[in-house]
Amino acid sequence: MPYARRLAFVKENGGTISFDPNIRKEMLKIREMSQAFEYILDYTDFFLPSDGELDYFGLSKSRDEEKIVARLHKRGIAHVIIKRGARGASYYSKDEQHHVAGYPVKVVDPTGAGDCFGATFVSLFLAGYSVPDALAHANAAGSLAISARGPMEGTSTLAQIKELMRQQN
Repeated sequence: MPYARRLAFVKENGGTISFDPNIRKEMLKIREMSQAFEYILDYTDFFLPSDGELDYFGLSKSRDEEKIVARLHKRGIAHVIIKRGARGASYYSKDEQHHVAGYPVKVVDPTGAGDCFGATFVSLFLAGYSVPDALAHANAAGSLAISARGPMEGTSTLAQIKELMRQQN
């Protein structure tokens, strides 16, 4: 199956697509890269940019986060989750908005923190957790990820995430 057809196949068969762009502005100077990101956004259910990545997509000349999020919703993206590092994360759907603070930890290595955050949020949300609970767990997972050196060493179990949350609440 051609690569460009795979996203449509997932959607046509009831799948969910999350997109964490991990973009660098230099990448968007490459026309094919910019086009690929636009194509992926057309199929995205959960969009997980960092707060610094929103304006890279040419969605708005404005830096007004709510206007940018409204444009993302207009193009069909149901869930926009903005990662803010130590400052926590924000969630926007057409019907609700939430912000959850981060968990203060000593930063050892930030590699993989966004991946841990995204995987935790999407999996717990799809498992039925409320948005604020899924965000809080995702923030804790990201905090645990930056507490260890290496891209996989900071991954955590749900029990470890809950323990960090218990300790810091």
